[in-house]
Amino acid sequence: MSLINWIFDIYQHTQVEKAREESADLRRELSSLKNAGSAGGVNNEKLERALGELALATRTVQRMLLDKGICTHEEFAAKLREVDLEDGRSDGRLPL
Repeated sequence: MSLINWIFDIYQHTQVEKAREESADLRRELSSLKNAGSAGGVNNEKLERALGELALATRTVQRMLLDKGICTHEEFAAKLREVDLEDGRSDGRLPL
């Protein structure tokens, strides 16, 4: 492997790890939102903000993968469907 490829590989791993950490932070924040509202409910404003941040991070990672040619849109969509089925249901969601 050439030095350029090695450097690029390290950079990619760093970006993926950063996205994982951000995702974990958002999951923790989402978890803390439970029972944060009145009467044991959810604080909708905080929940919407957390979901928006998670959506932005996810879209950024997806776009980086596509822009850098790591995968095609079709490959990404196929992997998305595969991961979606891991919980036994094709519903566009993962259980929290």
